[in-house]
Amino acid sequence: MRRHKKELTPQLVLILIVFLFIGGGFYTTSFFKEEVLSQQKEKLTTEIDMLTPYLFEGNKLSIDEKKLDDSITKTERLTILDENGDIQYDSTHGSLAKGTREKRPEIRKILEEGQQEGYAIRESQTVDEKMIYVAKGIYHDGELIGVLRLSEEYTEITSSLKNFQRNIFSILLIMALIIVGMYVYIWRQSQKPIQFILPILRQAIRNPEKKQIVVDAPSEWQELYQTVYELMDEASLLYYKQLQNEEKLSFLFENLDIGIFILDENLDLVLANQVTEHLFSKKKEKKNYKEWFNHQKMNQLIKTAISQKEQVQGEIRITNPKNHDLNVVIRLLEGDITEYVGIIYDVTEMKQIEQVHEDFISNISHELKTPTTSIIGFAETLLAGAKDDPEISEQFLQIIETEGKRLLVLIQNIMTLLKTEKDIYLLDTVVSDPVTVISEELERYQFKINEKSLNVTFDSATHTSINLPGNAFQLIVKNLIENAVEYTREKDSIFIYLKEQDGEIILTVEDTGIGISEIDQKRIFERFYRVSESRQRNTGGSGLGLSIVQHYTEILGGTVTLTSDVNEGTTVIVRLPLA
Repeated sequence: MRRHKKELTPQLVLILIVFLFIGGGFYTTSFFKEEVLSQQKEKLTTEIDMLTPYLFEGNKLSIDEKKLDDSITKTERLTILDENGDIQYDSTHGSLAKGTREKRPEIRKILEEGQQEGYAIRESQTVDEKMIYVAKGIYHDGELIGVLRLSEEYTEITSSLKNFQRNIFSILLIMALIIVGMYVYIWRQSQKPIQFILPILRQAIRNPEKKQIVVDAPSEWQELYQTVYELMDEASLLYYKQLQNEEKLSFLFENLDIGIFILDENLDLVLANQVTEHLFSKKKEKKNYKEWFNHQKMNQLIKTAISQKEQVQGEIRITNPKNHDLNVVIRLLEGDITEYVGIIYDVTEMKQIEQVHEDFISNISHELKTPTTSIIGFAETLLAGAKDDPEISEQFLQIIETEGKRLLVLIQNIMTLLKTEKDIYLLDTVVSDPVTVISEELERYQFKINEKSLNVTFDSATHTSINLPGNAFQLIVKNLIENAVEYTREKDSIFIYLKEQDGEIILTVEDTGIGISEIDQKRIFERFYRVSESRQRNTGGSGLGLSIVQHYTEILGGTVTLTSDVNEGTTVIVRLPLA
């Protein structure tokens, strides 16, 4: 969030001027002190340089106290020390001007730090005055043979400089007062437009849909007011755009197929769309997430996201009002306040598809294994010696042939079932007469019909030729007739009806066979599902016939329904749109 800058008020300006004035005073005082100190240091250094040549006698110090006393003024003090810092001469000749001075700051800079010179300001214990000390080393052939120190009373700032300083302070004060006065005048002038603009802006904030008008505005501020008008117009336009965006967002939020909810910084649920409300059978209300969801695993996912401060994903299952498998994603929304958004994906159908896929693969493996095992077993038996017995050999070969044909039919059915809608429409579209298709399929099963002495009745009330892709309709008819023939008992009846009604071709296949129980009817269209193992053994069925019928009926845009009663028969009705 952007912070607002502090307003530059007259009070703040006055404070800044005062600080500037005080700072200027300190600066000028410091400047003058440094200037006086620099001048004293330069003076004493020059005098030391003038005395140094007269202190040598060969490579040693030569001290003529009388000459030195005469050369030093009463305001100055000269001290000569050896290379160890011991006093060899002091112009005061005081009783305290003896011993060593190696610990004095100006002497230490030369003896310990190896500098050429040093200086210090302090109270002198010898003369009891504040003194400035300047010391320089005396060298011969690069070796230190002594130290010459000259000092005098520290003069600080003179009265003339103090007067000059006071004058500068007075000038600064007058300038500060002028600046403050000018700023106050300008500030008051700048506040005039606020008297007109501020009420208008307040009204614009309260009622963004209304246009505000300024009355009796001063002419010199017309350009400013015009700019404010344009700004309010833009703000009004943005307001309406925001309303539109909020309406669109609300529509999308409520019409998404996924569930969305938001938790505020107190972990209360403040927003939930209809999908979320429906899944958890609750109405949106501000309540802690633990109470609102009341689901252990859901609450645990949210708790994990809160503790880890990062995205968390997991799957949960709810059983009320219906069973649903949900994939939940919890994300952190970082901003001025911390919020959490939850996204719920209903993956129930996906889970069911995965389960069907797994069952399909398992069933394929099982169905292919049975005939393949039989073929391999009998072949191995023949190779082991049974081929030498003509009667057994012929019997085993017939079994191998039967199982091979069964395996071929099973593979063909699986391939037929796995063909997609795209595969079907890649075939040539042919004009098919449904009556002809049904008649041809009945001829193919005539041998089996005669063998079981079945009474088959085919009645058609239409002769319409319809456009059907490939052999889709033929596959539907084939599997319905095959099931009816296989599961109808000997000397029972099969009825086939074909009619056109309400833009649909309606095919009905009814038999008086063994029928299907109500429980089995719920799964009869599943792939590889059979009513009983005895039926499979008796007929060699694979459990794919009705799955193929449903699959190709849906590809053609139709529907299939089945009704049945145990030991009374089964009726299958297929509806295909003529369009």
